[in-house]
Amino acid sequence: MKIELYRTVLCPRCLLVSHALKKIMAHSPHIELETIEVATNLTRTRQAGIKTVPAIKIGSDVLTGLILTPQKIHRFIERHLPNNGTGQTRPDY
Repeated sequence: MKIELYRTVLCPRCLLVSHALKKIMAHSPHIELETIEVATNLTRTRQAGIKTVPAIKIGSDVLTGLILTPQKIHRFIERHLPNNGTGQTRPDY
């Protein structure tokens, strides 16, 4: 699964989201993270419909907000995980 993180280098909230995503990825090798620096990718950001940072995009679904807690990020990712046949969709974070 591919996750796109839209951020700016000077945003402290973006840094917190980045750390939370890195922790998730450490236990979830099936997740690929692409970080998009908004300041240098304005056209791509606009085409993706991103208006505020931090923003996490999976497919066409976007999670954004002033405070993205690790719990909100986990729930957002879990909604996009395919069922692995065991009835369990949540990886061990």
